[in-house]
Amino acid sequence: MSNTVKANEFPGKARRMKKWLSAVGLWLLLTVTLLSGAGNPALAEKAFAAGTPESAPVAEAAVPAWKWLGKAPLTAEQTQAILAAPKGERPDPATYLDKNYIRQHLKEFRQGASFVMGLDNYVMYVLTRKAIGREDGTCFVMPKSVCDDIAKAAKGNLAVYEQALGFETGYFQGHGGLVRIDVIEVSDLHIRIPSGNEAGVNAYWLPGGYTSGGVPEAVSDLVPKSRILVTRLQGE
Repeated sequence: MSNTVKANEFPGKARRMKKWLSAVGLWLLLTVTLLSGAGNPALAEKAFAAGTPESAPVAEAAVPAWKWLGKAPLTAEQTQAILAAPKGERPDPATYLDKNYIRQHLKEFRQGASFVMGLDNYVMYVLTRKAIGREDGTCFVMPKSVCDDIAKAAKGNLAVYEQALGFETGYFQGHGGLVRIDVIEVSDLHIRIPSGNEAGVNAYWLPGGYTSGGVPEAVSDLVPKSRILVTRLQGE
């Protein structure tokens, strides 16, 4: 064609179809890779609730229930001072958290850890690598038992995960859906409370070991793919 068509000249139906096809393409790629094993015998994929991620309704009333889960023993002034420090210069949590608190917090991760990510990020950054984590060698995790509880409460509603774990509303829908990863063995992964200097820290991060939605969190070293079980979650 000799003429360039501007993006805003496409009808809404065409844009929605393009987005839907993109999500389907990611899902097909993931499915083919999982069926082939990708060299990882521990990798298992279970699809929940048929339908595309865009079909998930946002159940606002269900989200605030996670606010009660937990909060770090810090004053508002302490929290503000830590957040005011530039990323990369925030203090070690051991300098402002009690040793007993740290010990009790990390006990929650002994029976297993879990984390979630967008489907497209999983395809791009996990399938082709031997270990999972950010460029600084860290990976944010939550206790597996808590991830189980969120799954029960969410019932396929990805907005519950977004609010509980400190992501913007619509984040996972915009990334093709959500993938849950459970870590089989965590004893040697150096699980610790985040300092706020980690590569995965976003604008919702709070000091003390809890997400903005009240979910206990920690960071680990890079997670070997040989230790993971993968579940794909779809909105209802």
